[in-house]
Amino acid sequence: MTWITTHTGRDHYLGLHAAFLPGNEPQIGEIAHALALINRFIGHTSRPYSVAEHSVLVCDIAAGMGLDAHGQMAALMHDAHEAYCGDMPTPIKDLLGKAWMEVEHPQAALVRNHFALRAAHTAHRAAIKVADLIALATERRDLLPNAAQATPWPVLDTPGAQVQPLRLSLAHSPHPWQHWRDAFLLTFHRLDALRQAAPAPTTAEADA
Repeated sequence: MTWITTHTGRDHYLGLHAAFLPGNEPQIGEIAHALALINRFIGHTSRPYSVAEHSVLVCDIAAGMGLDAHGQMAALMHDAHEAYCGDMPTPIKDLLGKAWMEVEHPQAALVRNHFALRAAHTAHRAAIKVADLIALATERRDLLPNAAQATPWPVLDTPGAQVQPLRLSLAHSPHPWQHWRDAFLLTFHRLDALRQAAPAPTTAEADA
């Protein structure tokens, strides 16, 4: 079997069958730590910009769109599996195809199952995708300023699917990586308390 060693010293197993072994459950502290140290865009940004900061931004956008605590939690955790398989840019995912899906999908499913996110992910998938694209458009404008001179990104520039960036600027941040680790954890625990107080639809209801 193939595994990685997390910052806690735990062995975390990868692959379709190994991922769901007893004792291989993802840990929120591991997720927050790793995401705060993984840079988006393979580091091709004007400043360090982590998956944790991106995740908090997508969650904030989802909240502004009116999603409830369950939807906001699904938004916050939409990239949580990357703590175990890394953040692979979409063009490279497309090149790897099935090989990458065999790595990523079991980890994404493991996270959704362990943190009871399956129903919320299904119910709010479309809205979370919009929030993710708004974040992406903002990141491209502020953190990849030379991208405006490069080839357009079809996911953002396809007619009929225009996504407007936020008015706020991401160009500068005074915060170290630990801030985004802690912000991710604080947001998780706040939303977890809220969703415990408000029942969510079952997975079957969300799929209906």
